[in-house]
Amino acid sequence: MRGGYRDGSGRKKGSTHKISLSTVQAIMDKEDFQSPLEIILKIMNQAYESEDYKLALEAAKGAAPYLHARLNEVNANIHQMKKIQEMSDEELHYLVNKN
Repeated sequence: MRGGYRDGSGRKKGSTHKISLSTVQAIMDKEDFQSPLEIILKIMNQAYESEDYKLALEAAKGAAPYLHARLNEVNANIHQMKKIQEMSDEELHYLVNKN
């Protein structure tokens, strides 16, 4: 039998497995703390300055998701209307009887 309540399952009360928000904040407030983005950008800049362009490009690819949102495809339906004088009788009839 799967799912549902089972004796002894789940996280025990008072367990220390979770990292509290205060612990994470304390780590981030340290003077020498560097975010993953800061590390990637440092590697990218050092590689670029030493003309290791392949490494600089790989680091830039790693940093890109942190800095730039991925663009989604947009479907735009654009209907260009002709002037009434340029429309055929069939087109005018369609527009009049559309509703």
